[in-house]
Amino acid sequence: MNSHNYILLLIGCLIISSCSKESNDDSKTKSTNIPQKVSVSTPSKKTNFDTSKLNSVCDCYKEALSTLDEILLVRNNFNSFEEYNKDNQSVKQVKNHLKEWRGIQSYCLQTFKRAMYWENDCYPTDSVEKKRLELNDLGIKS
Repeated sequence: MNSHNYILLLIGCLIISSCSKESNDDSKTKSTNIPQKVSVSTPSKKTNFDTSKLNSVCDCYKEALSTLDEILLVRNNFNSFEEYNKDNQSVKQVKNHLKEWRGIQSYCLQTFKRAMYWENDCYPTDSVEKKRLELNDLGIKS
């Protein structure tokens, strides 16, 4: 009888320990889709962007993509980066849009945090990153 109690106790411990390991593993896999290191610059006092337009994640994506499109429009007027660099007005215009973009980025990441990386009903989550890569290919670091 003593060995039966020992076996039942051993089986009970194995079941309890295996169940607790599964729940810990689930919590680890859920958080791996969110980038761990995101640099958020502090908003500059010089940014004239009206953050009252940014009431949701969708608003953030809309404004960010619009601003990045404005930068692309200016940059695509030139055949080369050297040509673009010679036009001081265009360079200044792009710098202003980049300031605006950084203000949007900073505000949205600080306000909506992880939600900026979740699927949403308005834009694909990688849409902003694609625009940024396109700008980087054209010589504009965003």
